Amino acid sequence: MLWLPLGTETPVPGNTSRALMKSPELPILERKNWLIYLLYVRRDYEECKAVIKEQLQESQGLCEYAVYVQALIFRLEGKIQESLELFQTCSILNPRSADNLKQVLQSFCRFLLGKHKAAIEVYNEAAKLDEKDWEISHNLGVCYMYLKHFNKVRPVRSRNSGGGH
Repeated sequence: MLWLPLGTETPVPGNTSRALMKSPELPILERKNWLIYLLYVRRDYEECKAVIKEQLQESQGLCEYAVYVQALIFRLEGKIQESLELFQTCSILNPRSADNLKQVLQSFCRFLLGKHKAAIEVYNEAAKLDEKDWEISHNLGVCYMYLKHFNKVRPVRSRNSGGGH
């Protein structure tokens, strides 16, 4: 599939009159997500941050994806506090996302190393949103291990394991 920038015209398949069809307009909240993704995976972080800034201005700060990627970039740059705050914003914008809570926790654990009790509370919230997520269960177990609450650690079986390794 060929992806064209928004507003470009593409030929209508099967139409011999060479009529042109405009590509569909995306909602403001998602308009530049494709470009943000492309720049992020290419590791062009400076240009990505510039596009994110534009997207957030256009969407009045309500584009979850732009905030999410900006938080990832800040974490890569070592700006853990800023990253944590942005992931918390993502959780406010989409409170039903277990992935957002997991990102909050990753930043939280890096920023506040040793705050396992607080992390357990957030992991328990994330587990309510996605009970089958093995990462949540694993990290919750790690927190309990650090606190020496071995009785609260429970084994997690993956869907692919037949009870063996």
